[in-house]
Amino acid sequence: MDASSEGPGEPQNTLRERVKSSGDPEIEPLAAGTIYKVLISVEGDNALPRDMMQVTPHVRDRTGVETPQNLSAIVAAAMGTYLTTQAHGYVRVYHQDFNPAAPHPPLGETRFGTSGTSVPSAGPREIGLCLSYYASQNTKRFRGRLYIPHSWLSVHTPGGLGPPTSRPSAGAMGACMNFATLVTIPLNNSGNWEWVVASHVDKTARRVTNYWCNDDWDIQRRRGFRETTRQNGSVP
Repeated sequence: MDASSEGPGEPQNTLRERVKSSGDPEIEPLAAGTIYKVLISVEGDNALPRDMMQVTPHVRDRTGVETPQNLSAIVAAAMGTYLTTQAHGYVRVYHQDFNPAAPHPPLGETRFGTSGTSVPSAGPREIGLCLSYYASQNTKRFRGRLYIPHSWLSVHTPGGLGPPTSRPSAGAMGACMNFATLVTIPLNNSGNWEWVVASHVDKTARRVTNYWCNDDWDIQRRRGFRETTRQNGSVP
């Protein structure tokens, strides 16, 4: 899968020009220790932006050598491998400065997959598994979560998973764990990046040391479709 393929929207050179012309920082390496929020979005069931499935891991720059654009390309390539399909999506990298009031234009963007190709859902879109992780100790401000959609787990699994059962199978849990082994952990191996827990309370980041997935489905209501019809009744 070509992680740099251009779908609908801005090609990479256009993104660079927009960032430059807007007065925002150019896509250049920032200082070692910079924390990035990595927004991963994948089309789900259709090509509507509002129905895209998203997760947002955090990454810290260890060397100040690689650009945010390179980070987006690395993660996009990893997502292509993880999804095992030509599903279309993008990776955008933002500076995480723990200041929600400040504007945060993307510092890097890479699209992957084939435009118009989405990941189909085999059950309710809201269902998924929680990839939990922590840095040194499993306590508040040291732990984080990524909610991996059931549809992603299914396309990652050879033959698919089918509709969700009462409890996730070992295969589903393994697919959730593989998100870490294929997408986030390889960043640590590069030497330039590291997967981190970003604490908005402490305004700092800590390197992830442990992760797990249990046999309990999680629900993200915001991933569900908007209603298209309604049935009403009145009480006499």
